Amino acid sequence: MNRLPLLAALALLSSAVVVVETQGREPRASQSAAAPQDLLEAQASGLVDVKFIPNDSRSAQVVVTNRSNRPLTLRLPAGFAGVPVLAQFMNQQQGGAGFGAGGIGGVPQNVGGGGGQNAGMNIGGQGGGGPFSLPPERTKTLRIATVCLEHGKREPSPRIEYRMESLATTSSDPRLQDVVSALADGRISQKVAQAAAWHISSGRSWEQLEAEMIVMAGGDPDVPFFLPAELAAARRLVDVTTSRHPAAPPAVSDSAAR
Repeated sequence: MNRLPLLAALALLSSAVVVVETQGREPRASQSAAAPQDLLEAQASGLVDVKFIPNDSRSAQVVVTNRSNRPLTLRLPAGFAGVPVLAQFMNQQQGGAGFGAGGIGGVPQNVGGGGGQNAGMNIGGQGGGGPFSLPPERTKTLRIATVCLEHGKREPSPRIEYRMESLATTSSDPRLQDVVSALADGRISQKVAQAAAWHISSGRSWEQLEAEMIVMAGGDPDVPFFLPAELAAARRLVDVTTSRHPAAPPAVSDSAAR
């Protein structure tokens, strides 16, 4: 008996079984988790509630509650601003008065931050940065590094209600996005980011930033707000981001700021 036709038939049958089994299974890629959704977009869709609570100008807490009946994968916006809810009302009532750093009264300042690989650490230091998952009807609190966007205005406080907005609503300068992204990713310190942000968003010259002082109590001598190394790093960062965005507003010169 010739066994070749039989072996060929068995081989074809085995191939058909493999094809059928493969077609019956979903591709592994389709079983992967959905792409993370922007937190502000999820809020606008009614999927989550978002509370922005500033600790001060340097950090804030973002409290996110999943209002849907399904788990969500979320990510912080690339750039966001914390804006006082009653800023306009307070400005009208107080005549727009603003105070310097550490002052009292006046309209509190906007703050800015960004989403990145190291942004959004859970309170207590648990978990990593980047996208995060949130089960249905559960709440998660994220700790965010921020910078002041309005030099000379009142320090933010958790006693004042803030809301989270896109950074583009408070600044159209693309260089500011680069600054908050670098801060979120841990590539620069908060002080370096603050110097760069004040230079970009508040028009502070490097000479003015160098002269910025922390007023000490009890007769102790004042100390510089920024170290020379921090200002040098901030200048390099601004130079790099300005070269990336040729259409950005011109840099503030020391002579123009006098």
